[in-house]
Amino acid sequence: MNNLLKHIKKYTVKSLFIISFLTINSCAEEEAIAPCVSQFYYEGTPFRQGDNLVITPKFESGEEIAGEFTSTEGLVILDKQTGQVDVGASVPGVYTVRKAMIGNPGCGNRITLGVIAILPPPAVFNLAESMSGWGLSGASFLDNTDKKEGESSIKTKVDGLVIMQHNLATPLNAKVGIAQGELHFWLYISDPDQLEPNASIGQIELTSSGEPDKEELTWVIIPSNFNLKAGWNQMKLKFKDAGVTGGNIDLNAIKFFRLYMFPKEGAQTLTVGIDDMKILAES
Repeated sequence: MNNLLKHIKKYTVKSLFIISFLTINSCAEEEAIAPCVSQFYYEGTPFRQGDNLVITPKFESGEEIAGEFTSTEGLVILDKQTGQVDVGASVPGVYTVRKAMIGNPGCGNRITLGVIAILPPPAVFNLAESMSGWGLSGASFLDNTDKKEGESSIKTKVDGLVIMQHNLATPLNAKVGIAQGELHFWLYISDPDQLEPNASIGQIELTSSGEPDKEELTWVIIPSNFNLKAGWNQMKLKFKDAGVTGGNIDLNAIKFFRLYMFPKEGAQTLTVGIDDMKILAES
């Protein structure tokens, strides 16, 4: 009996020692890892490649914790200690950025993650710097004083049907798909009250055929839908919201744009303008 009690005491002490060791080690592990929370993010993402930005991550916590930033090929990280990214030099895409607490034994090489998205640069359709390739109804002219970018905008003064169309000398590769693509441009309207506000008064068209109604994306113009105001209006037309006429557009070879509008009956002379036409990936 005495020998049995000795064995019980021996293994009880040994078990308590093991439990005590594991408890202390667990606490030590928690104490080491708890301060190693380093939550970071890239404010403003997605970015556009053509903007030529250099972006440094912002931190919700743990900015002072040493580590190394890495990502997959295509993202240019200028400084692996700060996570600074060169947007202009990076390939468009969505990237997961990892911060590993390398060389920080107390953190056990713990990893935290952030995401940065880089969109392709705009595909410039026309910047309205010249009348070349344009066909417009009314009395058209270059306006060098009232424009949205560059040296000029294109305007026309019209009594009746408004037509603004442009043929590209060289087909344009949009470098974006239907799901993400958008046509952006500035549209000048001198007096939207000369248009029927809630009626379908015309269309905006984009084609790869080089002419209307073939391989075409179309957007119906209803002034109230675009909240058109007197002066310049920024138009953002999503490809996925467009109608399709005469087959699917080839986004690798866009050749033609047309906008036409019918003023309401008895309308006065209307001045319409356009500037800064680009195709972008949706941000």
